[in-house]
Amino acid sequence: MSPDTVASPGEFRRYRRFVSLFILSFVSIGSTYLLISVGVTIYRRQHAVPLGSPIGAVASIEELESCYEELSDVTLGLERHLENFHNLVAHYDFDEAQRWGDDRMFWLGQWRAAGDRCHFDKPRAGKTGKHWSELAVVHADLRDIESRYHQELSRFSKEQAPAMDRIRDRLDKISKQLTAEQDSSDVADARPSQQSEPGERHE
Repeated sequence: MSPDTVASPGEFRRYRRFVSLFILSFVSIGSTYLLISVGVTIYRRQHAVPLGSPIGAVASIEELESCYEELSDVTLGLERHLENFHNLVAHYDFDEAQRWGDDRMFWLGQWRAAGDRCHFDKPRAGKTGKHWSELAVVHADLRDIESRYHQELSRFSKEQAPAMDRIRDRLDKISKQLTAEQDSSDVADARPSQQSEPGERHE
């Protein structure tokens, strides 16, 4: 190999410095992007963006229909959220409870966004006034239902979940004891068959 093709120690050090800076920059950018993504996700879960422009005091039929559809989506979201309630109560798990809390924050963001946009709490005159009042009742009832479920789950996690944990631990202990006794019984039953019968001759 000719001397021209051999990198000098200075060039090698510059190459290593370049690679180190490149890796450090890549890791820093990736970490920053991850943190921003997590922050945006948390913000969007807690601050849902309204689907349209705010509805004024004088609302059209089209605006009424859009708010009706938005409230229908909020209702469907609550139904999906509450589907996991009975499973969580029957088998309380911390990770599942954490996911429940995240879903709850997302739904509350949707509920608030619908209220901020449609202003269900503001009375409206005209032939659509009755429909707006009915939507306002639905909007308030949804929050009341969610709050009751959340309170019930919180009460269960404090009062009943520890008892359920003790029951599961006791059952696991009994299961291990039964397995150990069954294994001991199988070993005891197998021993006589390995002994010689009386009068049996050995070659």
